[in-house]
Amino acid sequence: MFARWPRRRRTSPWGVVAMIVAAILCLGFAGAPQARADSQFIRMGKVPGGTWYGAYIPGVGGANLYADILLPRKRQGRIPTVMMIGPYFQHVETNAAGVPVRIPADRYNDFVYGSRMLERGYAIISVDLRGYGASDGCPDTSGAVDRGDLRAVVRWAATRSWSSGKIGLYGKSYDGVTGLMAAGERIPGLAAVVAQEPVYDWYRYLYSNGVPRTTRLGTPLSLVYTSISPRPPNAGDRQWRDYMQRSAVNLINPMCIPAAFAAQQNPMSNDRYWRGRSILAPLKNTPVPIFLSQGFIDQNTAADGLTQLLQNAGGRVTGWLGMWDHVRGTDTDASTLMGAVGNRSSMGRRDYLDQVAAFYDHYLLGKGTAPSGFLIQDNTAAWRAQPHWPLHASTRSIPLKPGVYRHNAQQVAVKIKQGGRWIATQIDGIAAASDNWQPTLDEAGNGVWTLLPAESAPTRISGAPEVTLSTRVSNPNSSPITRRTPVAVDLYDVGPAGEATLITQNVAMLSADRTTFQLYATDWLLRAGHRLAIRVTDSNRGRWDYPSPPNGARVTVTSGRLDLPLSPAAAGEPTTGTSNSSLDGYLARYRYPVPRR
Repeated sequence: MFARWPRRRRTSPWGVVAMIVAAILCLGFAGAPQARADSQFIRMGKVPGGTWYGAYIPGVGGANLYADILLPRKRQGRIPTVMMIGPYFQHVETNAAGVPVRIPADRYNDFVYGSRMLERGYAIISVDLRGYGASDGCPDTSGAVDRGDLRAVVRWAATRSWSSGKIGLYGKSYDGVTGLMAAGERIPGLAAVVAQEPVYDWYRYLYSNGVPRTTRLGTPLSLVYTSISPRPPNAGDRQWRDYMQRSAVNLINPMCIPAAFAAQQNPMSNDRYWRGRSILAPLKNTPVPIFLSQGFIDQNTAADGLTQLLQNAGGRVTGWLGMWDHVRGTDTDASTLMGAVGNRSSMGRRDYLDQVAAFYDHYLLGKGTAPSGFLIQDNTAAWRAQPHWPLHASTRSIPLKPGVYRHNAQQVAVKIKQGGRWIATQIDGIAAASDNWQPTLDEAGNGVWTLLPAESAPTRISGAPEVTLSTRVSNPNSSPITRRTPVAVDLYDVGPAGEATLITQNVAMLSADRTTFQLYATDWLLRAGHRLAIRVTDSNRGRWDYPSPPNGARVTVTSGRLDLPLSPAAAGEPTTGTSNSSLDGYLARYRYPVPRR
């Protein structure tokens, strides 16, 4: 799911099974690891500019959450803390002699040392979520228990003898989710959150309006693997025993990993499991400022909840929005293994850490001026600054043509011709800049197309388009498993030569009569002379999965409407910035041969 490209050799799945069995045989099932006293705060060693400590923080129900703590070597008085909380922290690396040695969590060394946070007077804390790393407990995937743990670790950090009481959170992806969750909890001392490419809703990460993404199985299984994949056994005897016992118990306990995996296979958004993991709704009453980064073409954590977050957040939201994939503001092509291996910025600017540091300095230290508004990159690669996003100017309502399609689950949203055959180039979770493709069997005629006249002037789509469809479904299949029928809507930018680039998309399960849903948010400048094309069909293979076999339903679109949020074509103030490999790859590969009619 969100895991970075591994830098160290990981244990194989079969090795995991063998070690878990060994743990079961050797340790038995006496229960969760014994609680450790809160006073266990151990000096581990030195790091550049500071001292490294290890600690166990009491969480909900007696679980103990492991934390690596870096304190500045030179500090005066009480200091603020920047905290990262997530499942992906590594505490071991192999040295030159091939021996595993303990290290402080290094997932965000680019931020910690790139921004010189210790020298600037900040404490840094990296906390393993329960059920991961060296923390006790059963993984909760952002449920009520995880929320309780977030409150506990933030309050713990805010009340240490060295702490000023001001806490900021920092993270990308899953670690960005914990920041947004904490912001919604109104925790005393939490003063600022930086969230990069977060998930806005756990249900929408695995499903879109009832249609499963292709990650529905892979993502939960990857988190299971992350939870139970052992660290090298000589990393510390006590930690090893505790880790193995926790992993064995969680794997076998039917109310832990098995129950969570089963719950995540439910496609109904009103299920109790999903309702208890809402991220956006609690943000309505939070005063916590948020620095957000979101890629409009992120193939992992899509911009499917961006506009709702900006509408819901009670505190100030600022940050970067643009045409990049699942990357950090500090990433280059080399660090992401994306496109050409070089030092090109994965977003198109190199001052991300400067802005994040200014954000924390203002809200945690009371120094300087915080960044405000948004820096935005559109599909032309141009950057601009504006006070908020989107700058809503008007809404264009486009009537959609009637027509018929069948649910055969063969359609794709993007395809190009290569070597005399059509290949699909959008694969869920794979960056647009990557040379990945798959054969496609889609039928160009199995869709209802609406092609608009060429635009007489540049037109900016800014926000989340909304589609409304009235349909009749004739379904010859009576099986309850495949009875429901999906719909997919793709929006394209068609150039003068007829080449069409995907702007945005989404899918849903059809309601009985009228179906309304939003497409992913975007900021797209349609040049003069270009046309919009909208396709209504049954599937977008590559990003979503479908009931198998498909039900063969005949869907008649009797009427429809696409509402486009428009902003001024010359919105904002131009600023510095370039393209990136994600955008270059997207414009080259995310194409579809639109019918000429």
